[in-house]
Amino acid sequence: PQNQPLGTRVFGPVARELRDKDFTRIVSLAPEAI
Repeated sequence: PQNQPLGTRVFGPVARELRDKDFTRIVSLAPEAI
């Protein structure tokens, strides 16, 4: 757990919800960033 980057620990469970809500929006805004 401590070996993982801070972003991974924080966005682990959070990214799951954000992906469902903002994933589509992010891809629409910046499809080239993916």
